[in-house]
Amino acid sequence: MINSLAIIGTGMAGARLAESLVAEGYQGAITMIGEERVNPYNRIQLSSVLAGDKTLDGLPLLSEDWYRTHQIKLLSGDPVVTLDGANRNITTASGWQQQFDGIVIATGSRPFIPSIPGNNLPGVMAFRTLDDIAIMQSFAEQGSRALVVGGGLLGLEAAYGLNQLGLDVTVIHNSDTLMNRQLDARAANMLKDSLEGRGISILTGARSAAVTGIAKATGLQLEDGQWLEGELIVFATGISPNVDVFADSGLQINRGIVVDNQMRTALPAVFALGECAEHNGITVGIVAPIWDQATVLTETLLGRPASYHPREHSTQLKVSGIDVFSAGNLKTDADSRDIVISDPLAGVYRRLVIRDNRLQAALLFGDKSQCSQYEALIGSGQLLGANENRLMFDAALT
Repeated sequence: MINSLAIIGTGMAGARLAESLVAEGYQGAITMIGEERVNPYNRIQLSSVLAGDKTLDGLPLLSEDWYRTHQIKLLSGDPVVTLDGANRNITTASGWQQQFDGIVIATGSRPFIPSIPGNNLPGVMAFRTLDDIAIMQSFAEQGSRALVVGGGLLGLEAAYGLNQLGLDVTVIHNSDTLMNRQLDARAANMLKDSLEGRGISILTGARSAAVTGIAKATGLQLEDGQWLEGELIVFATGISPNVDVFADSGLQINRGIVVDNQMRTALPAVFALGECAEHNGITVGIVAPIWDQATVLTETLLGRPASYHPREHSTQLKVSGIDVFSAGNLKTDADSRDIVISDPLAGVYRRLVIRDNRLQAALLFGDKSQCSQYEALIGSGQLLGANENRLMFDAALT
């Protein structure tokens, strides 16, 4: 019986687990330990806050009263520095130490910044925390040019936010198309046109070679010899699991902390979930599968049968006025139906991939009114029956 539980990490995964445990009647003592000085908040809304579409008031995931009511001990701004996995003993940066019956590791990830010359100069940063927003807002009051390296979801949302702050923004992306993991070439080109129409410059097929400057960043040198001027350089080039502190804890760590279908690690009564966990060789970087993991781990901690099985999840770009939705696997073969509707003048593009009378993927640009229905069909693998031919126009099956 786990009467005392430590959740290492006060991000969205840890908060979701705590909330789920309380809702399901867990009676043990919960201690949450985190690196950031603030209580758990909604990290996926950071780009909306940067752009001014959301306020800081809407970020906290749980109220102070909620923690007090459920007697959850919250240690913010005091990261774990040592984990004695065999004895489940934790030591934090302040010297606080305690042993627990069970431990959940939910430390998330770190932003990846390429190892290029000048990557540690003032003005070079990632976009991951509330503190990062404060830095960007401060820069906007004194600078004028920003470069965003990375044309994926986070990079484009950061670029939009900086553009809303009044900065001259250029996005540099190494692939030939934006959001190349989620979009096809046609949708990516429509997205590029939409962003450029808002005053954001896009440079694709470009690789960074070095950050220039001496006392601070002055620009970015590309591998093809081109130089771009910019006093703020934001890298949005991916994440890596935040697991370094656990290297000597006895855990099995590949890219992330290896877990089984119940989110158990190699150590008894030690679990992991979220971006720091690796399940069947895969780490996740979006919220939906982390919610699934939290549900499974809640059941596991309460002694109930549960098993985590990854499923397809959607991606949506949070840029006001630009509707982008992608779900499923867009790859096709001779046995797939690839149905496309394109209206460039209206700025609408829809693509469905159907295989064996099941919806395999959906890509929507400019109109995502049916995205929730498409996502449900992809996730369930439901047979479309006679509705296959009208699915493009009516996602509700009869």
